[in-house]
Amino acid sequence: MATGALFDTVAVVDWSASNTPRTGADSIWIAVAGGDGCTIENVRTRHEAVATIAALAQPGRRTLLGVDFSLGFPRGTAAALGLAGSPWERTWQLLAAEITDDERNVNNRFDVADRLNRTVSPGPGPFWGCPPARSTAALSTTRPTPNDAWPPVWRHVEAHLRESGHRPFSAWQLLGAGSVGSQSLVGIAALARLRATLGARLAVWPFSTGLAAPDGGADVVVAEVWPSMWPYDVPAGAVKDAVQVETTAAALTTLDRRGALVDRFTPPLDEGIASDVVGEEGWVLGVGGSC
Repeated sequence: MATGALFDTVAVVDWSASNTPRTGADSIWIAVAGGDGCTIENVRTRHEAVATIAALAQPGRRTLLGVDFSLGFPRGTAAALGLAGSPWERTWQLLAAEITDDERNVNNRFDVADRLNRTVSPGPGPFWGCPPARSTAALSTTRPTPNDAWPPVWRHVEAHLRESGHRPFSAWQLLGAGSVGSQSLVGIAALARLRATLGARLAVWPFSTGLAAPDGGADVVVAEVWPSMWPYDVPAGAVKDAVQVETTAAALTTLDRRGALVDRFTPPLDEGIASDVVGEEGWVLGVGGSC
């Protein structure tokens, strides 16, 4: 670890909610940057990805794990689902219990989204976007008009990005180019199960750490990243997902070695927004402040 660096290793995962094993474009890519350079792995299933992530948890070494899906949902989601207690943690526990995801990547994310919608709202939504054959009275193929029962469409971090001229996607959108909702459902469920196994060896920023740099107690610190933040070029014949994870891992590693990553864990947020971010919504590592 470089002097002043927070981490020995930086890993970045481009997740997938695919219902079949696959490699190449729109599959799972994992970049791992450390003292020996950067390696890139393309795995076929989420079970394989979780095994790769679990292997990063090595006593005496600190790893930052960046994932490209939302780690939380807009404020008020847990309350709308009738969940008492810590909003982010209860939501994670619910998804770990509801989502099934087997070794062949077969998962029930649309069924779960349908059930959650029926709990939250009398009409379709807030989750939306599915193949026509999977649509129901509660889960529509296109975005329905929000009603008063819905939590907000955007988290604070997405609102900030939109105000800055970017185009993030809502965690409610499950299908379509660039959508992140399906990845979040299966990804949070996978991380919740891994957290149950690793215990205090796995921390989740900013939920279990607060809006502060990790204090060294965990082997792996999970944080949400948005690879589109970092400029990249895709050479002819290369896979965009692979380029993005490698670029993001390299950028975060460079910041860490310069001692500049620590400030990215403490975005300057108003007190009320910070409470939502730490308690339920999460934040994107590297996105700056006041909104």
